[in-house]
Amino acid sequence: MPEYRTSGGLMAHGERGEGPEDPLVLLHAFPLNRKMWAPQVEALAGTRRIITPDYPGFGSSPRPPAQPDVRYYAEQVGELFDRLKLDRVVLGGLSMGGYLVFACLRLFPERISALLLANTRPDPDPEEAREARREMARRVAEEGVEVLPKLQMERLLAPNTLKNKKDVVELVREMILESSPDGVVAALGAMRDRPDSTDLLKEIGVPTLVVGGEEDALSTPEVMGEMARKIPDSIHHTFPGAGHLSNLETPEKFNAALLDFLAKI
Repeated sequence: MPEYRTSGGLMAHGERGEGPEDPLVLLHAFPLNRKMWAPQVEALAGTRRIITPDYPGFGSSPRPPAQPDVRYYAEQVGELFDRLKLDRVVLGGLSMGGYLVFACLRLFPERISALLLANTRPDPDPEEAREARREMARRVAEEGVEVLPKLQMERLLAPNTLKNKKDVVELVREMILESSPDGVVAALGAMRDRPDSTDLLKEIGVPTLVVGGEEDALSTPEVMGEMARKIPDSIHHTFPGAGHLSNLETPEKFNAALLDFLAKI
């Protein structure tokens, strides 16, 4: 198992592995934490340094001090880079993690040598989705994070995962319940009001791997494919049998694609 330590800032982080190449920093999905990257840490730590932060209010990180926007989370990522003396990294994110990747690209593109965009999307929420996030935030504020598993499980995981991969289901449930209500409400607000990053795609000038799940209803294969087409020279994979958490649902396929990508950059 990975040995974790806390950075001393608003983002606790896990760190494992070493190697001569740029470190790999992986940003987690909502409403989970760094534990979601365990299959990737296990697969890659033999050859590369891997860093997995917890956002403020998730996992081991303290709650955010106020209502942040997506830029705030990206600034925290940048501060973590400073504390760890990371000049350049391979930066990856899944779902909300992808939104942070786009914000990091705006703030410090010179520190990013390659990208992983997993189960995410560049466009902002339509009004219906914004309203759904407001309602979820209200319920979490009133009922606590215990309400989240029944609201989120069928959105995050493919039917086959829910039925036949109980270890994955229980891990996801455990991570959700480790989140703080303040952290969840803050993240919902930040995602709800995130800017449109579509125009940023054509400006990406580093190697980029785009991956998603064939059964992902949130970041559909069509959305992922269109995003990949707009990123110059990107590599795109769709994993059968995976929903929104493709790294946990089909870890072998995810790891193989990531390892192959990293070997070529």
